[in-house]
Amino acid sequence: MPKPGIPLQAALIPDCTEPEAHRAAYRTAKANNAIFVCIARHGQRWKVQLDAMASREPYVPDQAMAVLRSAAEALVLDGTVEQANIGADYISMWPIETEERAREIAAAFHAAMYGLQLLHIAAPGKPESSPRPGGGR
Repeated sequence: MPKPGIPLQAALIPDCTEPEAHRAAYRTAKANNAIFVCIARHGQRWKVQLDAMASREPYVPDQAMAVLRSAAEALVLDGTVEQANIGADYISMWPIETEERAREIAAAFHAAMYGLQLLHIAAPGKPESSPRPGGGR
């Protein structure tokens, strides 16, 4: 089975402020079987976007997305971002004060999403209804 792409370093996260840049970056992610990530100017501040649907690999399971949701909520609580939308395969957060901070956040979430996706590929979860060995809960 082919492995998904690799996480991008902060400096390599594309600036997709312009719609054509966004389309081009998404096409590139899709062509490379990669999780899409970008930053974009949002007024005077910045926005982070990630989309696992660009990758052909299995999506990140709900339990793993809970980790990313918790991290995004922490950014809201500490005032780094005002809004965060976390879906089954999509993350967006805004407004972020500086481009540098947006890149740091995007790179961290991109790496985490990749790691969780790779872990799911390597050790897929068992169905909830299957009993555990030894009869425990």
